[in-house]
Amino acid sequence: MTAWTSMTEKKASASGRRRKLLGRTVAWFAVPILLLWAAAGLFLYVTPPSDAPRHADVLFVLGPPDSRIAYAEQLMEQGYARTLAVSVPLDKHGSPGLALCNERRTYRIICFRPAPFTTQGEARELKELTDKNGWTSADVLTVQFHLTRARVVVQRCYTGDLSMVAYRQNLPLISFTKPIESWAYQYAYQTAAFVKVALNEAC
Repeated sequence: MTAWTSMTEKKASASGRRRKLLGRTVAWFAVPILLLWAAAGLFLYVTPPSDAPRHADVLFVLGPPDSRIAYAEQLMEQGYARTLAVSVPLDKHGSPGLALCNERRTYRIICFRPAPFTTQGEARELKELTDKNGWTSADVLTVQFHLTRARVVVQRCYTGDLSMVAYRQNLPLISFTKPIESWAYQYAYQTAAFVKVALNEAC
């Protein structure tokens, strides 16, 4: 073994030790941060503080109009509001993509597409409809992992009597067939959306 070979091996060994040390250091910092994020998510996304539905002028459903619509209809049948307002996308013909919008009920139904089609756009729509209809109270319904962020956004636009009602949706930790419908995705998405909300405090 030459002196050059020995020196090269020593350098490689030292480099390997530095990489291992760096990896351990990153792990020491990353693991507690991930655990803290997971714990915070339990409070913010999985079991957030929510309000019981109360009798209000409107039951305002944030989109998308998925299985939460069935729960909204149950609340309406129980007489919690006289008007049901639902945020819905438009289909390729420019019509609301929800059959309920064209059906008759004993209560008033308003289907709208907010601009932009975001929580902020929905909050602005609630304010506009409130001003137009003279509402003083609203039950806002959304899925539980969206509730905390939605409360912050809605309260920036709406100043009436507000109840934030959670629709409890069961999600798997990870889904390879429907990634959006998993806790892993919602943790990442809702956290990124919270950062956006913090940077933009406008209604």
